[in-house]
Amino acid sequence: MLTGRLAASTLDSVQIHLTSVSANGNFDSKIAIRFRNAASSVDMLLDSGSSVLVVPYWESIAALQDWQSNYTILAEMTEPWGCPAYVVVGPIDIPTVSGDIFTLPNCVFYACVANNAQNQRTANFGAGCLTPWWASSFNVVPGIGAMMAPLAYNVSYPFAEIKFAAAAQLLTAASTPKVAAGSSLTLNKIRPSGYRLFNIVSGTPWMSLRPRGLSIGGVGTVWPSALPAIAMIDTGGGPVFLSDPNADVCDRPWPDRVQNPGWTSSSVDCQSTRNPITVTLGDDVGSALMSYTIDPSLLPPSARGLSLVMCRNCQYMWGQQGMNVGGISLLVNDLLIDYQNFQIGLKSR
Repeated sequence: MLTGRLAASTLDSVQIHLTSVSANGNFDSKIAIRFRNAASSVDMLLDSGSSVLVVPYWESIAALQDWQSNYTILAEMTEPWGCPAYVVVGPIDIPTVSGDIFTLPNCVFYACVANNAQNQRTANFGAGCLTPWWASSFNVVPGIGAMMAPLAYNVSYPFAEIKFAAAAQLLTAASTPKVAAGSSLTLNKIRPSGYRLFNIVSGTPWMSLRPRGLSIGGVGTVWPSALPAIAMIDTGGGPVFLSDPNADVCDRPWPDRVQNPGWTSSSVDCQSTRNPITVTLGDDVGSALMSYTIDPSLLPPSARGLSLVMCRNCQYMWGQQGMNVGGISLLVNDLLIDYQNFQIGLKSR
């Protein structure tokens, strides 16, 4: 039961439930949001690989009594996944663990007005932080300016801490989805301790750090020799995947080779492995590095089949050189996003 609306200065931190949904080893985290005066919530994918809010149905807002008092249409555009949409400004309310409401005031977001080419509507809560915000064309509203990630609109809580539930809770071999409620998003006024901090790569359309090293099965590699490379910090489901234009790793005979996932069909020269991998990350400013290991043998059986996908050209790197660390990296690390100082923090579990 919702008990009231939180004032910006009420608490030092606010905790929000994330519901993790998994089936056959894939997992996504969902966050519930509400429009002002709406009777029910809308489940959204929490996605640090995106930096905008896209709600699926403008019709849900237009059906609210006196919606014009809270929401204003600024423009008409196409959102990142191809739906025709209005760009709207207005409050977004989020139910909290305490039963209160946390508000993102004057949030600028997309509201889909029709299906995309795949006959779908988008429901995406972009958590990624960009520097500058207009680094992505999808964040730019002509004549208006740049829209930010929704969490950046409440400036009283600039630190977002994302923790996924333990792998055993998230991953299942069942063919039907399993819901785990052990994941959380905590918004903080003061930066939490214990995180290794890095500056977000400037001018990149996706929230990224720099990949500084990759080992496969304990064997060091020279990847990435194609520089500059990026490491997208993406809370979406899936393994680590990369583009490797110089064939530093994709053509080598790595052990524990497994079948490529179906989504690689539009990529070039791919090889997949279930070997343990170690990823080393840094930034453009300091010499500090952080390394972490993903060992599938330590994960539940349903997640042991794939750790890394190596392609000469991976379509889902969208023309960028580098890697996407994948949701699998969030099974071994907690993530902190600092919207005030444009930084990412990582903390090993």
